[in-house]
Amino acid sequence: MLLVMDVGNTRTKWALADEAGTLTDLEVCMNADIATSNLSAVAQRADKVLIANVAGDAMAKQLAKLLAPLQPGFVTVTKQACGVVNSSYPTLGADRWAALIAVRHRIKQAVLVVNAGTAVTIDALDSRGLFLGGTIMPGLRLMQATLAKNTAKLNVGEGVMNDFPKNTQDAIQTGCLNAVAGAVGVMLKRLEKHSGWLPKLVMSGGDATKIAEVLNLNTKQVIIMEYLVLQGIVLLEKESR
Repeated sequence: MLLVMDVGNTRTKWALADEAGTLTDLEVCMNADIATSNLSAVAQRADKVLIANVAGDAMAKQLAKLLAPLQPGFVTVTKQACGVVNSSYPTLGADRWAALIAVRHRIKQAVLVVNAGTAVTIDALDSRGLFLGGTIMPGLRLMQATLAKNTAKLNVGEGVMNDFPKNTQDAIQTGCLNAVAGAVGVMLKRLEKHSGWLPKLVMSGGDATKIAEVLNLNTKQVIIMEYLVLQGIVLLEKESR
């Protein structure tokens, strides 16, 4: 069994993959709780582990101890893999690279890939599988936390999306959602202009559904796909054999 892991800025996700590449035993925990998680028990059922880690060297060392005697491999970004070409962004994060791999495996046309987590990444692939580039911006909760930290007497609480907000909480929630949806919309228009036709939009992450609702696009254009990074890692491992 292959153990695949997506170590993000805030949370770690992992799953086992069988010979067919099917993901099982999906689990998630906060990075801070990794030492007390069920990871070590799951790792005992695996004979190989491959990780996309954007949480730094300290986390990589901690994982190596938790996973022993397995020796983890870490996803590295290359110029080409699994039909995706990356010729101009050598510092691309391993998580974004794996997500692009997963999407290209499913969709062979121009596509915008959005991962809406702690940060929101918006990445573009053309119809040939060429990675054109992408953007990174704060996620919804990070935007809200920044307001709470840096604005005096601003009551940041749970709000709801509203066309015309009439209280502070709703105004913050709506403003942050509008900001992310607007950024996605701008990139989608740029990709459409570049491609000459309407691209697909693939969204993943905890806030994907909220953002998709604000965009209010044709349901045939928008696809919600979970665990993109884990799926991409499986494909990368398969190609490497």
